[in-house]
Amino acid sequence: MNALFSLEARLAKTEAVLIGIMLLIMSLLAFVQVLTRYVFFYSIVWSEEVTRYLMIWMTFIGAALAVSKQDHINIDIFTSFFKIKTGLDFKVVLNVVIFIFSLACSYYGALLILKTYAMGQMTEATRVPMYLIYSVMELSILLMAFHSFVRIFDRRSIEAGKDN
Repeated sequence: MNALFSLEARLAKTEAVLIGIMLLIMSLLAFVQVLTRYVFFYSIVWSEEVTRYLMIWMTFIGAALAVSKQDHINIDIFTSFFKIKTGLDFKVVLNVVIFIFSLACSYYGALLILKTYAMGQMTEATRVPMYLIYSVMELSILLMAFHSFVRIFDRRSIEAGKDN
């Protein structure tokens, strides 16, 4: 089980690094776009599209990271009430729900990617296949499922929650 926790921690660190890199690239592209548009009176056509897709990827990977860090939406009073009434830790129940929801979303995400692949749809400026853009959904949903699965069995996060 420790190997699973170690893998999950490395994935979370990789996700955080990817988010940082994407934010840096987005910032640089936006800066260069403003500079070229207002100083050189030239607009880089593809930069806005790449920035938009990087923002989408960053958001989806950030959602997976939030599941890993247990930073998703949680209402403390509901958590406490649930524990008193049922004796169960709500974090475990919440992670089971996230896991099941992620698996269902993964199925429909795969269908969307396959349909987009079959249609041959491309992005407007960069001519990248749209199924590659949509693949971040599948990747992040699978990461969410993995993180929530690990959190279901992670007693450390439950013990840490008791201190709060």
